[in-house]
Amino acid sequence: MNEYTTKMYSNIQIFYIDDIEVARWYYNPDGTIKKTGKKINGIVRMYSEKGGLLSEITYKNNELDGHYLLFSENGFLEEEGTFKKNNLNGIFRQYHENGFLKLEGRYKNGKRDGIFRLYYSSGIIEEEGNYKNGIIDGEVKNYAEDGKIESTSFFKNGILKKIIYYDKNGNIIKEEKF
Repeated sequence: MNEYTTKMYSNIQIFYIDDIEVARWYYNPDGTIKKTGKKINGIVRMYSEKGGLLSEITYKNNELDGHYLLFSENGFLEEEGTFKKNNLNGIFRQYHENGFLKLEGRYKNGKRDGIFRLYYSSGIIEEEGNYKNGIIDGEVKNYAEDGKIESTSFFKNGILKKIIYYDKNGNIIKEEKF
């Protein structure tokens, strides 16, 4: 597996092996990419002007395929996941600057699939909901920063059906049906 470095210049991405240019991709306004040079197969790393690692992404035959990591300018891990043929596939995580989880879930063929959890920067869960084939489906629970439940929403194929609101002691105070 090859190891590459890459640099972005406006809408052009240039790939290097041992400081020798091997490929150049042109990002067009319509979302298409013109790819010239060799096919990218391996791990591609992008660095900041200060030399810090910004990303580490695996490619196979010019497609995102494998594990990836994204870092902030300050060097902390912001996001990680896995691609399969240019689509997110598998566990996906985003992080707060303090290192605690911000968002966690699973993708299947580029779509959310299963439980997704959103967290406060304290590490306490903020929201938890289920997705099927990219569409929210089932219960979505929302929590206050102290960890107590605030509301539960019910979705069917992406359509909100009902919301239940709770007081600070967990008692139902209001229910809305749609």
